Amino acid sequence: MSGSSFPDYKALFLKAEEERKQAEGERKRAEEREKQAEERERQEAELRRQAEERERQQRERNRPTTFPEFIRFCHDLLWRPLRAQTPSRSTTGKIPAPLGKHCPLRLRPWTDCEDKQREIYESVCRYLQPTEGDARELFTSLVALQDHGRRFARRPISSEQDLETYERLAVEDHVHDIVAELCKIPEAREEFRLGNGI
Repeated sequence: MSGSSFPDYKALFLKAEEERKQAEGERKRAEEREKQAEERERQEAELRRQAEERERQQRERNRPTTFPEFIRFCHDLLWRPLRAQTPSRSTTGKIPAPLGKHCPLRLRPWTDCEDKQREIYESVCRYLQPTEGDARELFTSLVALQDHGRRFARRPISSEQDLETYERLAVEDHVHDIVAELCKIPEAREEFRLGNGI
């Protein structure tokens, strides 16, 4: 019997077990490579999504604003952060007489001021944004208003010159833009008696 060749079952078993382990290891490595590829793909998709979102936000911040957005941004970015310096650190001196200027001799209460303001504002809204879906982007971009806001927020107003600068850049220039847009609408130009504008 010693000359007969019986298969070595133990060796066959060990060989089969080793092949099974190698196949299992290869399957696990393939699964791991697939998971890593899926994770890379997911991360790349997330990076693309984030880049697209940043680009969308940048476009949104740089586009001209609608009238309601413009008013809200001016209020939030230019008016709210406005601070006056404490009186002890402000400029002092006498107020010069208004020579050569129109100056009221007496002041009376304007009892219907708030109603008139609301009426004018609503009329301006009708011209500059007739319907919610018809929002025309006509005014200063959010990024420009944010830049102005940062500049005004740096330090409190402490002098007449500071106040003049704020009034010119944060109020007058923007009012000019609004009036210029209203002048392009014949009915608005007539209602508000704007003539050729400011």
